Amino acid sequence: MKQLYKINVANGLDFEAIAECELTLKANDNIVVQCERYMDFARVVEPIGDPIEDEKEFERQRAANSKGRHIEGAKIPVILRVANEDDFRQAEENDQQAFEAHNKTLERIRFHGLEMKLIQTHFSFDRKMIIFLFSADGRIDFRELLRDLSGLLKVRVELRQVGVRDEAAILGGVGTCGRPFCCARFLSCFNSINVKMAKQQGLSLNPQNISGSCGRLKCCLQFEAEVYKELNIEQKQKQQEVAEQPGVEDDEEVEVAKEADNSKLPRNEAPKQQQNNPKNKQQGGNRSNNPRQSKKQQGDREGRREGRNQQQGQQGKGNRQGGNQSRPGRQHKNPPKRPMPPPDKQVKRPLPPPNSAQPGE
Repeated sequence: MKQLYKINVANGLDFEAIAECELTLKANDNIVVQCERYMDFARVVEPIGDPIEDEKEFERQRAANSKGRHIEGAKIPVILRVANEDDFRQAEENDQQAFEAHNKTLERIRFHGLEMKLIQTHFSFDRKMIIFLFSADGRIDFRELLRDLSGLLKVRVELRQVGVRDEAAILGGVGTCGRPFCCARFLSCFNSINVKMAKQQGLSLNPQNISGSCGRLKCCLQFEAEVYKELNIEQKQKQQEVAEQPGVEDDEEVEVAKEADNSKLPRNEAPKQQQNNPKNKQQGGNRSNNPRQSKKQQGDREGRREGRNQQQGQQGKGNRQGGNQSRPGRQHKNPPKRPMPPPDKQVKRPLPPPNSAQPGE
């Protein structure tokens, strides 16, 4: 019986390996694994599935779990043993040599003028291969760099270009939620993510809100996509059921119907609240309960109106007799124009002599 394990060699270098069930490996155990072309020092992340005897089933699970990731070799790596003290010592020396090779490679990249970002350098456990991970916007012709590094380091050199999401997973960081990147913590593969997931969840489509530090859509959009999809379907079904039920009206429709009924009432019919208002009763009582006082007030108004008319008639006669004269203390808005003299009596001014100086010169 054999068990499939997920192991971690370095940041961004994760793959699956098989081991005999007799080893009884558990998470965070350090191991030595035999790959197709070299040996490496790794750490167990977790077991995958149940023990199976058929290796073809291992191949299928390996391909499914490594979707979007680099698969190490054509054959499944085999875990040889649990690491001992000598293995730890050799792994530390390899890390030190990988650090020195990383700095030398940065110098050679600047020398060749290549637009590439070196992310990580890893030495294999048996020191037969050195792996460089880098990112770039497009395709990079690094053939000259590869020959230069092979002659400089005296080992087999492998350059692997990774995407922006793999770069974020290798370097790590903190997202906008305040937690470490999901791709750097637990995501084993990158699934397809689209803007439709953000629309279903009612999120803002601003790229700054739905994009991660890598510039791509956030991986967390896929976590609740299926739940929101089911909720939207249930909500549409409920709306259709409510629309098909007869006699169901909204509150707004009921209020509109009441307002339409009140508008059909005649004008003379006032609402009961206005008829029962005590203020209206007091006003109506003052007018109807004193007929003598109302007749007296009407006579006074007619007398004042007749006196005003007589005064206006006298003023009109005075204006007609006096012409344009107006009452003292009151000015006309448009004063009368000065009459022009007849054409025979117009005064002609003498012309100045030709040699005389004009005023102002």
